[in-house]
Amino acid sequence: MTKSEILFFELLQVCTGARDCLKRTYSDEDWEGALQIAREQTVTGVMMTALERLPKEQLPSKVMLLQWLGLGQIVVDNSKKLADASREVIRYFRENGFACHILKGSSVARYYPVPLRRTSGDVDVWLDGTREEIYDFARKFDKDGKLYGVNYHHIHFHLMDDVHIEVHIWPSSLSSPLRNRRLQKFCNLHRPTMDTDMPSLAFDRVFILLHGFQHLCGHGVGLRQLMDYYYVLKQSFNVDDDVNENDEWRRESVYWITQLGMKRFAEGLMWVFQRVFGMEEKYLLFKPNEKEGKFIMEEVMQTGNMGHSETRNWGSLKTPLSRFFYNLRRDLHLATHYPHEALWQPFFSLWTYAWRMRKGLLKDGGD
Repeated sequence: MTKSEILFFELLQVCTGARDCLKRTYSDEDWEGALQIAREQTVTGVMMTALERLPKEQLPSKVMLLQWLGLGQIVVDNSKKLADASREVIRYFRENGFACHILKGSSVARYYPVPLRRTSGDVDVWLDGTREEIYDFARKFDKDGKLYGVNYHHIHFHLMDDVHIEVHIWPSSLSSPLRNRRLQKFCNLHRPTMDTDMPSLAFDRVFILLHGFQHLCGHGVGLRQLMDYYYVLKQSFNVDDDVNENDEWRRESVYWITQLGMKRFAEGLMWVFQRVFGMEEKYLLFKPNEKEGKFIMEEVMQTGNMGHSETRNWGSLKTPLSRFFYNLRRDLHLATHYPHEALWQPFFSLWTYAWRMRKGLLKDGGD
């Protein structure tokens, strides 16, 4: 690893509380590299906590410190904006008869020590309604009565000019028909209500893991998605809880994670959380898998957040056909690790494209 990477991961452990200080002092060049990694992984705001905890003698130069804190403040300001938008979205859909929950974003941020420091890009809202009901409602917001950004489980919704909103029919999906049906069965146990703005912790113990898994099986997973699940697990365990209560939620979580084909991914994450984040063993759901954990970390560093730092020449994402072959190459790359999801993915993509074409849902921006 480079000095910048070593510094970044030491800062990560200071942020999580696994260490109190850095092993050594670093140059501004090293700090510049660490900041670049934080930006690629979209954890600039969260890492501000590490800067606050470091001894003064280990802090970077004033110029570098102000640069990092300035970027972190941008994250905080944007998070406030999205949190306000989330409340407005919830209010609007409930006034129009839809029970709903905010997914990811400000919902998962509540598990962080400083929620506003988590980077969020848009507002995801899960509506309790049929696909037809949600589509018909969404068409009222487009002058031509069509829909944008349609895939199997969500659509883009033009409710606000300056905030991107995704309306979910289902929180997520899996390529395997069998496992997708199991996922829908799990989701039906946690349908949105009019009483709470966010899903339960029991739901997030499975869904936030699934979100990271889907990123890994898609264009790439970043450290932010892994950190989300790290804080979900930290939130889950309470030393004051009855032992039987802890055992019960663990059994339930393990059951659904296994049913949805994510056990190997979860085992890899346990190694990442223990070795990279410094998580204590008591928080782990599975026995850590070192080989899988190293593979996950290689993917994290190779692709960055949502694949934006991908350097492997697997083709273009500019057209539906080029995206198909890009995804096919990535599926083949993942097939030895997650064969069930990777091998079903091309068939699911073709089926989804044919379904959208038949329904007239291939409008620009609907990829």
